[in-house]
Amino acid sequence: MNATRLTIDRINQMSAAEFSAVFGKVYENSPWIAERAFLRRPFASRLDLQMALYGMVQGATREEQIMLLRSHPELAGREAQAGTMTEESVGEQKRAGLDALSPAEFSRLRDLNRAYLGKFGFPAIIAARLNAKAAIFLAFESRLHNEIDQELQNSLAQVGEIARLRLGDLLA
Repeated sequence: MNATRLTIDRINQMSAAEFSAVFGKVYENSPWIAERAFLRRPFASRLDLQMALYGMVQGATREEQIMLLRSHPELAGREAQAGTMTEESVGEQKRAGLDALSPAEFSRLRDLNRAYLGKFGFPAIIAARLNAKAAIFLAFESRLHNEIDQELQNSLAQVGEIARLRLGDLLA
């Protein structure tokens, strides 16, 4: 779909399938968010659309929120190595330099991914396109000291930032 045609009127006229196809990728591998937000139409503005999507995440059960977090790839992890990340995640991690790690950086990040996943049960999520590689490492190391509830909220906030940026790309 041509993003230049995505006026709020056009969005409000979309079928459920069109809406899901366009906005289902705003939240990583989680079209259920767009499918639920579709029911909130008509949207008064782009911000109203953004808040409808965000509201579906905030109103989701804890299990659904964890499922959303688990749908995200590890930072420069196994999905990146296998080439199975979404186009959006590839671009975001590339902007942060995570596609050009030294062997030592790659090893450190692999260890951090394992430790984080082992402690929290979902991958570390950082809005990579808003951070440089060094900042990602520092945040990752710091967040490993958090408790699960705090880290769940941190991760959901990061997912919200990623979604805000992706939605902005679609509506630019």
